[in-house]
Amino acid sequence: MFGKPKNNSVDEDFVDSTGADDARADAQRGGSDGAGAGFLLDRSKPSVISEGFTLQGDISAKGVLHVEGFIKGTVSTDVVNIGPRGAIEGQVTSKSLHVKGAFVGTAVCDELFIASKARVVGRITYRTVAIQRGALIEGDLVHAA
Repeated sequence: MFGKPKNNSVDEDFVDSTGADDARADAQRGGSDGAGAGFLLDRSKPSVISEGFTLQGDISAKGVLHVEGFIKGTVSTDVVNIGPRGAIEGQVTSKSLHVKGAFVGTAVCDELFIASKARVVGRITYRTVAIQRGALIEGDLVHAA
């Protein structure tokens, strides 16, 4: 379809023209000429903890963290999305916290969204909140002044 032949083998004539190797080496050397190194610092792409993956420890970063696996520890990012199969147990600090799976612990956020099938146990301090019908909440939701 679309005039492209089907070929499941690796193309031996493929040349990586993205500059990824050069940018990676430049970033490791601390170079900052701006040529191609931006992909290492691209904050528009979320960091993902995939389903079946468990992380125990602390995460501190800028940008978006999407969780489909399990995190036990402290999370501090701009945006935390807990997917339907994801769970966080511990402390969360973020601008935006979206819970579709499970959250157990304490959190401080500006924006809180709790989906209909979410389970929240603990204490969350927020500035704005949206809760869908059916969400299970055990604990305290505290409006920040």
